[in-house]
This record gives sequence, structure tokens and C-alpha cells, in this order.
Amino acid sequence: MKPALLARALLFGTALVLTVPACGQSEEPEDDRPTAQDDPTAQDDAPGTDGSPESGDGPAAEGEVQVLNLHGDEEGFDDQRPQTYVATGSTTFSDMEWDEWDHTRARGEGEILGTWCMDQGCQNDPYDVELELGDPVEVDGIWYFSTYTVTEYDDDMPQAQRDALDEADGGRLTLPGPAED
Repeated sequence: MKPALLARALLFGTALVLTVPACGQSEEPEDDRPTAQDDPTAQDDAPGTDGSPESGDGPAAEGEVQVLNLHGDEEGFDDQRPQTYVATGSTTFSDMEWDEWDHTRARGEGEILGTWCMDQGCQNDPYDVELELGDPVEVDGIWYFSTYTVTEYDDDMPQAQRDALDEADGGRLTLPGPAED
């Protein structure tokens, strides 16, 4: 068995052992629980596709959703809650602190820089942002966030730079290509 596959299997097994004893227990009030409307992976009409671990379908069944991080590796590697996240060939998030990371979205804050703001010196003085990752997609059995949205910008980040960021990658994250047979 490959080391990466073994590590994933062990991680999944550990998560399952920790999750099963807590089944039925919840500290969230009923009104705050996510619904099928909140979960983009849930399908109302298809039985067993509610994204729950019991259904064997959706990101929750596979473990936490990943990002493909290009930091120091042009091929990229699977990552969760990265402090430094090279999201695309044009955009990097650094000094990230993640407040939330689940099967539908991730939220955090940190700094953003990229090729689209080099003329403004952002490589040495990145812009502070709050960020949300979303729209999980499955590639070769692994779930990845596919989009990002800057939910709050630094006051010092001019509108021209915000527009340049949007033009650079349109909020799309780099995803792995399907494995070749």
C-alpha cells in the first residue's frame, strides 16, 4: 500500500473511531444545524446522498475537503488548513488562520498577494483579507474546494487591485487533473 494511501486510511479510521461514539450527540441548537439547503453536496431526490457519513456519499464520507496547494511544488499536494497556500499560478494566501473547515466550506483570514498586484508592491506588503473556500468537487475520489471568495478586503487594497485579482483567476482554485490510467 502506498504511504499516502495508508496515511489517508489511518486518518479516516481515526476520524471514524472518534465520530461514531458521538453519534446522536450535538451541542448545536436545533435552529443552527445545517440543512440540506445549506449543503451544496446534498440532493433532495436521491436516497442516501445526504452527505452524511452513513450514506457513503459526499465529502463527509471521505474526510475533510482538501485544497491543492502549489507551495514549493508545481504539481501541487493535498492540504488542509494551510498557513501558506499557493492557490493558483497568480494568487497566494499567507499567514492564514482558519476559523472553520468542514465538508462545505472553509473560512479564514490572512494575507493575499500575487502577480496581479506586483506593480503595487504587494509581494513585500500583502493585503489583509478574510476568505471563504467553497464548492467542493470530487477528483479521483478526493474532495477539493474549487472556489474562493474574499469576504472582506483590507481598506488599503484599491478597487483596481480587487478587479485585477478577479481577472487573474475569477475566484477559481487550482484542482488536480484526473489521474491517467
